[in-house]
Amino acid sequence: MTACNESQTRIVALFDNEAGDEDLRLTADHLHDCPACRAFCLDLVAIRRAGATAPLPTLSPAARQAVLDGIKAEQTAATGSRTQDRSGWLRFGRLERWAALLVIGSLLAACLVLGRTGKDLQTRLGAAEQQVAAIHEQRQIAESQERQQKAISALYFRMAELEDRVNRSSPSQRASLPTGAHDRRERQSNF
Repeated sequence: MTACNESQTRIVALFDNEAGDEDLRLTADHLHDCPACRAFCLDLVAIRRAGATAPLPTLSPAARQAVLDGIKAEQTAATGSRTQDRSGWLRFGRLERWAALLVIGSLLAACLVLGRTGKDLQTRLGAAEQQVAAIHEQRQIAESQERQQKAISALYFRMAELEDRVNRSSPSQRASLPTGAHDRRERQSNF
């Protein structure tokens, strides 16, 4: 049944000249196999022929003249109201024109003032950016110096620990030169 519904939708699209070649091929295949859709298609053809052969509706000359007179009366009434609206609009338009000129003038003055202050602000912004860069650089230098100090302090503490270990592990005697070297010096001094 859904195939018939889809096919009937394609048939209507074909009658309205909205379908493509693929729809035409699918519909023709389906119409060959389905008598219900063929009957639907024949009904649409009959409706189309009846509409094409029906006489065009006509009005009596009096009714036609009454419709045309009504249209003309509406047009003149609309034209008259437009001219009245335009005259009021023009008076109001003068006020709007002056207000628009005032707004444009004030915006122009504001743009000129802001343009000058904009240049000043750009100059100040450039100087401020340079100051911020200098402060940032000084902070980096201070941080690197602080890291160096900490590293040096850590080295001193480590050296002190190592000296304490060496002093604890060695006898309390003073370090002396080996005896062979000491004897050689005495011999040289005796000569």
